[in-house]
Amino acid sequence: MRSHIRSGSMGNARRRLAACAAVFSLAVAGGVVAAAPATAAPTQAVTTTAPAAVAQTAVPTTANPLPSVDPVGDPANLSVLVNKSRPLNPVSYAPGDLVNARGSGQYLRAEAAAWLNGLFQGAADAGTGGLAVVSGYRSYAQQQQVYSYYVSIYGQAQADLISARPGHSEHQTGLAVDVGNANGSCGLSTCFGDTAAGIWVAANAHRYGFIVRYPNGYTNVTGYSYEPWHLRYVGVDLATEMKRRGFPTMEQYFAGNPTAYASITSGADLVAADSSGRLLRYPAHGGGGYGIPSVIGSNWHGLKQAFVVDWDADGVYDILAQWDNGTLGLFKGWPGGAFSTQIVVGTGDWDKMTITVGKWSAAQGYPGIVGYFPDGGLRYYPNTSGRALSYRVDIGSGWAGMGLTMADWNGDGANDILAITTSGHLLSYPGNGGGGFAGLPATVGSGWGTMKALVPSFGLSGPGTRSITAQTVDGYLVDYALGVGVWGAQRQVGNGWNGMKLFR
Repeated sequence: MRSHIRSGSMGNARRRLAACAAVFSLAVAGGVVAAAPATAAPTQAVTTTAPAAVAQTAVPTTANPLPSVDPVGDPANLSVLVNKSRPLNPVSYAPGDLVNARGSGQYLRAEAAAWLNGLFQGAADAGTGGLAVVSGYRSYAQQQQVYSYYVSIYGQAQADLISARPGHSEHQTGLAVDVGNANGSCGLSTCFGDTAAGIWVAANAHRYGFIVRYPNGYTNVTGYSYEPWHLRYVGVDLATEMKRRGFPTMEQYFAGNPTAYASITSGADLVAADSSGRLLRYPAHGGGGYGIPSVIGSNWHGLKQAFVVDWDADGVYDILAQWDNGTLGLFKGWPGGAFSTQIVVGTGDWDKMTITVGKWSAAQGYPGIVGYFPDGGLRYYPNTSGRALSYRVDIGSGWAGMGLTMADWNGDGANDILAITTSGHLLSYPGNGGGGFAGLPATVGSGWGTMKALVPSFGLSGPGTRSITAQTVDGYLVDYALGVGVWGAQRQVGNGWNGMKLFR
């Protein structure tokens, strides 16, 4: 949050307040990653036909845009959500690892300061003319002085648009920094967003774990005016996830699911049917594991497989069930919990298909189905209405015997197909975001023939994290962190799952 007005008619006031804020600035003195299954040399054991790439649009490409986990309240957490309605707890919180950011005399938490160095170097390398640190950490007492000053000058209504009340300021976390052009132009003014440096920051800050916290046009969401200079460090995982999934503000990311009482509320929760036909939801607790399950359904016998997906894009998770009798059924999730009776969206030979579900084309507003019959011909079935499927599009051949999972392996915002071959190799087929493929597959693992199911997860290890949870044939659950085209840490997150059918 800034401590300065942006209006062009108040340039002198801005310069006076900049000097005032400088007086308020405070000088504070201060593993080993387990590998995924072994990766073999790339092969082309399976081939697909790939249509020409289709231009992508800026829509979330995951199955739905629901948030990963609940808002973080711990003030020491890098993902803490601080705003007008969520004060720091305690309100007098002060971080213990502040360092002098780039020798500017402004302080940030150590991790934020380290990544800020990379941000500044990236901006310089891009030929923007460089950046300067303007403001960093402010204590509760300092923020009280700043806020009171604005109220005395502009009145409380205007002050609340441009400055945080004490205890509600991101600057107090030590994770917020105001930046400006190295030459001093457009300092703490909205015109910074139109400079080379401001444009570069908006496009690239996520690569260094920062977001533009108060973007243009979202005052009704954040409560603050547009501030292109105010950056908030949230970590590379969350910043990248927000960018990729199209969330401009932390409020929208954490409050993207308006249905806290729905049966399935998080992209990190695990849903499964046990041998008695009970439908169970295992809630993710944000620390890399699952809590005690709750029963959310019964009589789920006769499933070939099922998928958790926002099929009709209404913000509530639904279930798409593929039955052994050849029916494809939709169970619409209700905001207050439970599901509708089955809505049939497909009949005939769906039991003979191997399928995966997700947003395969950015041109469609709903997730669709990609799958093949025993002949190995890969087909895409668009979902154009949020209910029924439209006619298939042939997109590949030679897929017989492959296990399919839709996930954004390379982190480019378009879903890919992860396929397990009969020899146990895991191949990544890059999607082009337009209903086809962007190139040849790459082998990204071997030894995956022991996996019964691969389930994409969002937020199991905290906000912004992505992973694949795998169910082994001997009943273990192993979570594999996803980077950008690379595996992260692997860890066991469950055992005794032999009789469980995981929903993907």
